[in-house]
Amino acid sequence: MRMFEFSYPWVYLLIILPFVINRLPLYYISKRAALRISFKEDIDAATEEKSSVAGISRASHFQKGMMWILFLLVLTALAKPMYIGEPLSKEVSQREVLVSVDLSGSMSTKDFKDKNGTSIDRLEAVKIVLGNFFKQRKGEKIGLILFGNAAFVQAPFTQDLNALEHLLSELSVGMAGPQTAIGDSIGLAVKMFQESNVTDRMLIVMSDGDDTGSKVPPLTAAKLAAKHDVSIFTVAMGDPKNAGEHPLDTETLKEISEMTGGKFYYAWNSDELADIYTQIDKLKPKEVKEITHRPKFDLFSYPLMLALFILLGYGLVLFVQSRREMV
Repeated sequence: MRMFEFSYPWVYLLIILPFVINRLPLYYISKRAALRISFKEDIDAATEEKSSVAGISRASHFQKGMMWILFLLVLTALAKPMYIGEPLSKEVSQREVLVSVDLSGSMSTKDFKDKNGTSIDRLEAVKIVLGNFFKQRKGEKIGLILFGNAAFVQAPFTQDLNALEHLLSELSVGMAGPQTAIGDSIGLAVKMFQESNVTDRMLIVMSDGDDTGSKVPPLTAAKLAAKHDVSIFTVAMGDPKNAGEHPLDTETLKEISEMTGGKFYYAWNSDELADIYTQIDKLKPKEVKEITHRPKFDLFSYPLMLALFILLGYGLVLFVQSRREMV
């Protein structure tokens, strides 16, 4: 429910300050000789004209009341009043997903088909499936790694799925080199996960060949991933008949998944590839943490503005009165 509160309510203890000051032995000190007359008002009343005797004017009840109002308004501003709105809840995913895509030359092999039955290459099939996968990851942080001769980050962890799909559409075969650095891509993923605070870390590695150019052996990288609680789901792609010069090392991919608590998949066509992501979701459902926040709005400016308007109004009244007396 909506409510008001003061950040510093103890400020209202200062309300006793005027009473304390009034009790202090304060004296008015003048450098000129003066005669203190306590009955100046009586002298003025007895004469038709006001006497030339200078006196200390006393505040009227109106002025005293106005000063108290101003003092209370200043105290209210110092106490920092706040308006607290209705609680707002937000679901935050506790999972970060990294997708590592092979861009070696063999990814240009056309052994996949789209919905219309037209032959497409392996990378194009990956783009289609990953595009649909990203659309279903609303609220999650997703990153994209590409590897060939070496591994590099195409997109850091982000919730901007539109930007991620745009980067995905710009991928082309061979842009990272003709080799396949699977181990390096896993090592780079572990480094990215080290900088995050989530507990659920998932890496999906998609490749159609064996490791041919990694500085870090795949199994060594997998041990490092397991140490940092990174689950690796490996996806072997393509028809075994079109294996080429470097056939798939399915045994290594399976071992990588087993070591890290993930799973190995083999996709021979577009339908199998799309179904893999559905299986991954069922096997490792998204963890969600609900965060509740109550918006707060500072209100201290309102009593200050009211005090300012009172002073300006009173000053305007005094100015008008002085103009009339001069006339």
